[in-house]
Amino acid sequence: MKIKQLLPVAIIALLGTAGSASAAPVTFEFDSATSGVHLVTSPSMSQMGTTVTMSGSADLYNTRQGVGVGMDAYTSTGESVSFTFTPNAVSLLSGIVFESARSMSGSDFRISGDGTELTNISFINEFITTGGTFLTSLNFNNWSATTFEFAGMSDNGFRVKSLTVDVPEPGMIALMGMGLLMAGVATRRRRKS
Repeated sequence: MKIKQLLPVAIIALLGTAGSASAAPVTFEFDSATSGVHLVTSPSMSQMGTTVTMSGSADLYNTRQGVGVGMDAYTSTGESVSFTFTPNAVSLLSGIVFESARSMSGSDFRISGDGTELTNISFINEFITTGGTFLTSLNFNNWSATTFEFAGMSDNGFRVKSLTVDVPEPGMIALMGMGLLMAGVATRRRRKS
């Protein structure tokens, strides 16, 4: 086979590969490695070319159970913690939240993505006996946004321990770009001949 005959097959293979693995799950951990309550002095972290920056309605503090607002690091009524992802929007897959007193429900907090309240969140509660806190695993069903805000809706405070998001894989994006470039070159050569 000649190179001209193999080129379309190679382009299709490259585009198929890029489309099948265009995102990878990444977990951002917001807990502290040491015991006690600590003021968050570096509110940004990066993985796989994506940066998340935390902000709050007041100073952010973290513990081994995650990040929250105020000296106790629990986010309560009227308080919020936001997570902004750059350079692109991400799909929120899941998260882990600690609660101070009882099992969480949708009335204890509100989660929004770029200002729109998230719905269809699955709550999976698991009691943690140490300190009487509850660990709650959340499934967000791939909600896509740039900024996610966790706002307290009751005095039952919570801390955000981790968020798992889908981020685009830079290598796959470059591979897809190369495939498109090759397709353009092949089309141009065909038109000239």
